[in-house]
Amino acid sequence: MFAFLLAGDNVELALMELKGALRAEVGEIEVEVHDRVAVVEGLTDEEAERVVRRLARTHAVYRVGEGRVRLEIGGERRPARLLAEREKLSDRKPHKRPEFMPDSTEPFLARVLVNLAEARRGERLLDPMCNVGGILIEAGLIGCVPVGVEVREELVERTERNLRHYGIEEYELHTGRAEEVDEILDEPVQAAAVDPPYGRSSYIEGGPVERLLLNTLDALSEVVEGKVSLTAPVEAWEEVKESVKRVEGEVRDRVHGSLTRVIAVVVP
Repeated sequence: MFAFLLAGDNVELALMELKGALRAEVGEIEVEVHDRVAVVEGLTDEEAERVVRRLARTHAVYRVGEGRVRLEIGGERRPARLLAEREKLSDRKPHKRPEFMPDSTEPFLARVLVNLAEARRGERLLDPMCNVGGILIEAGLIGCVPVGVEVREELVERTERNLRHYGIEEYELHTGRAEEVDEILDEPVQAAAVDPPYGRSSYIEGGPVERLLLNTLDALSEVVEGKVSLTAPVEAWEEVKESVKRVEGEVRDRVHGSLTRVIAVVVP
């Protein structure tokens, strides 16, 4: 039995990320939740460590039944031994990357989106609005093949520099519009993650963010074999969700006083 200690102020999002990572690494498996402790049975030590290493919103994983630590599980304090801790992601914050853009996806959100999309090692994960590669970096570092599309050619070149800086050598980059990704890619991808511009930049080239997302998801339905994770302001999400084939999960996440976003997993 293993206990994953969920992190952050949004436990619902942490749990959703954990379940996505488990499906990607070992398949469908039951998770029992006790406050901030998520208990999973049927894993090997190697599998449990592999899962926690790819998470952003989980502190660590413990093997329950041995050790000096005591965890509250089901109203009982159980002995536990630290098995592995999550990777330190803060070293890859946007301003610490070789190529920086202030609106690039920060590593904690990027890693969450990769896990929510259930991207498996060796599979292709697409970001159709890749900016300078925030999501692609995190996908590549857990063993996926990053595939990026960006409308600005300069940012495609800067994405490549970022990927190479982090030792990611297998990738695919294209210059083009997210809404035309079905015409750009020569072969399908297994998963996709989308973090469009919004907030103060919510009106962007091609129209409001909800229109951009709707058109992009329509194109993604032609090239993505699995799931798509995405972010959107609450108001935009209400319109977007009506157009997708299936919503696998959604959670609200407060960014600051005037912006709450939805982080969702869909089949477009």
